Amino acid sequence: MMTTTPFSVSPNPAALYITPSLRSALHKVRYTVDNRQGLTCVLGDAGMGKSSLMRLLHLEYENREEDVTVAFLTDPDFHTPNAFVRSICQGFEVPMRRSLQAQKTEFKDFIFGQASQGKNVVLLLDESQGMNSEVMEVLRSFLNFESNTAKLLQIVMAGQIELRERLKLPRNKALRSRIVMYSLLSPLTLAEARAMLEHRCSLAELALPFPDEVIDLIYSATGGVPRDILRICGYAYETARIAGEKTVSLELAEASIEHEQAVMEEEAA
Repeated sequence: MMTTTPFSVSPNPAALYITPSLRSALHKVRYTVDNRQGLTCVLGDAGMGKSSLMRLLHLEYENREEDVTVAFLTDPDFHTPNAFVRSICQGFEVPMRRSLQAQKTEFKDFIFGQASQGKNVVLLLDESQGMNSEVMEVLRSFLNFESNTAKLLQIVMAGQIELRERLKLPRNKALRSRIVMYSLLSPLTLAEARAMLEHRCSLAELALPFPDEVIDLIYSATGGVPRDILRICGYAYETARIAGEKTVSLELAEASIEHEQAVMEEEAA
């Protein structure tokens, strides 16, 4: 049972509704990691569920601590190669060194030490659209940690669509060519949007408070972006509760959409 609002936009893997798009991404990541293939990339616009997906993977690999060592960087420092490497090492609790080269050597020793223990090392990088070319080259160099049959470091990059455009730049070709599989998260269909809301309500032991025409309206206004749907539904649901209503009316849904649009315009200003 959920302890927060049923329509929270926090990236909670326990509340994540697994769509076919997310299921496909999970399959590709698991294939790449479990077969020690190196690098995979999850792309999607803001609000499509990338962070929730990465948190789900983090929990999954944490629960396999007997054969996996995992670090999840939700806000990596992509400003310089030195800051990036230190950020990764902190995630794996690798000792800090003063110079970039010494830090790289320390990290390499850590990777090979884990491999000698039979551990698969997994690095989850969220918000990867912030990478510059220098940082991408560092990441590529880490993929050279390998045996004759497997990569010793598995990397999962998640980022917004501009990451794909950045990877297409000629100077980033070396890293792009190492990506084993891409995943592109798609907007929800109308049926998936309804199923997501039913899933959230089921977790909260709550009857679905949105009639079909309200779901249709909210879906049309959001284009199927999960976070936007949840934000509007959360506002509408709480407003209805304050008014003592058990369901959200079409008029309230329209007002909630207008409120969300005003908030987004204010955030963009």
